[in-house]
Amino acid sequence: MRWCGVCITAALVPLPLPCAARAETTITAQAVADNGGFLPYAPPPAQRAGLCLVDTGVNLNPDTEGVVVQRTALDGGSGEDVSATLHGTVMAMMAGATANGWGMTGTAPGAIQIVSVGITEPGKTTFPFSSYAAGITECLEQRHKDNVRVINLSLGTTEKPSGESYEALVNAIERATNYGVAVVAAAGNDDGGPVEYPAAYPRVLSVGATDTQGGGFCSFSNRGEGLRLLAPGCDLDGANPTTGEPDYNYWQGTSEASSIAAAALAALYSYAPGLSAEAGENDLTGAQNGVLDIAQSFRNAGLEGIITAGEAATPSTPAAPRVESPPQQMPPSRTMTLIRPFARPRARLRRIKHRLMLTLAGRPKEAEAQVRYLGHRGRSHRLRALRTLHGAFNKLALPRTGVAEVSVRYIDPYDIERASAWITLRLPRPARTARKARRRR
Repeated sequence: MRWCGVCITAALVPLPLPCAARAETTITAQAVADNGGFLPYAPPPAQRAGLCLVDTGVNLNPDTEGVVVQRTALDGGSGEDVSATLHGTVMAMMAGATANGWGMTGTAPGAIQIVSVGITEPGKTTFPFSSYAAGITECLEQRHKDNVRVINLSLGTTEKPSGESYEALVNAIERATNYGVAVVAAAGNDDGGPVEYPAAYPRVLSVGATDTQGGGFCSFSNRGEGLRLLAPGCDLDGANPTTGEPDYNYWQGTSEASSIAAAALAALYSYAPGLSAEAGENDLTGAQNGVLDIAQSFRNAGLEGIITAGEAATPSTPAAPRVESPPQQMPPSRTMTLIRPFARPRARLRRIKHRLMLTLAGRPKEAEAQVRYLGHRGRSHRLRALRTLHGAFNKLALPRTGVAEVSVRYIDPYDIERASAWITLRLPRPARTARKARRRR
């Protein structure tokens, strides 16, 4: 069913959507990369498994309205997407966008149903760490009603967990796996840093991002110890969640990689409902080098017939050639506005006693500031720490010794494309002691 500028429910604001949408890509770049082009066209299962997205909420559009069956929010809101970039809506489209000629084609539209749990509040760019546990708990409450088999955590928070909130997260994850519900999480977008929590917790299926064209790591993807699966996360075929217009290589991050992997895992449980959470994860991660291969995962689960049927039903019309173009300007009346990258930060670095003090000026209210400092002056620099300033914080104290280089950039926690360029700060010269001053005289 298409939208032509009408409102689906009374809770939604009417959106002026075009009646004649451009054709979507039949087999997306990510489907080619993860060998899952058959899945959107496979015969429907007897019962669709539920994928619970713990995110910013989901807006209904022609790609989500037939797949999203439940929307809730921790703050008691409507469940609509509260992020400026419609992060949760994009995750829902990546996972289950219907092949209907509007927008994009998702990973497993006919095999899964989506439950959305919004954990962010309007106007906020981050959320308490404790919201992870609360979101998982809400998903589990929908387990019987919507057959929830997979929970996806694509959002990252800059808040450091207290012992209490970390324990609550662990308990929620353990409870989910005990119920046979798998938990999937994005590894993080910290330019190759270590896997973040909750993805770093051993019982979570952590997902890093790979390039659909070359197959290597996306430059922003976290990696290293604890990473269990790689899935497409950059150079993706996507679509604007408001207009349905093609949007190539804009939506990218480990968020998308996690959503794609979670959808593939939920599809496995749809066609093989007797699989345990652990068995399904083993089938998904059993391909060579831990790279997502959906067809191989289905073979691992004994579902060769689903692959054959899906391939037979795949439209034979070749996809239109991809033409890279700059982001399109959209009318002010759209809820999705053009998001521009942040300007370069203005920062100052001073020595104060035994510390280096970093001070920022003019930071946009929706931006977080990433600060990295490197050690080993005179040799190959190695990352010593990557810190994030959020909220109203504009100062950060760093150790005075062992720091060879300090860099700063602005990021949007929901949109990797908004990141500014890194700027490298000149280290202040150490103050001369009184004794050295006397010697010079």
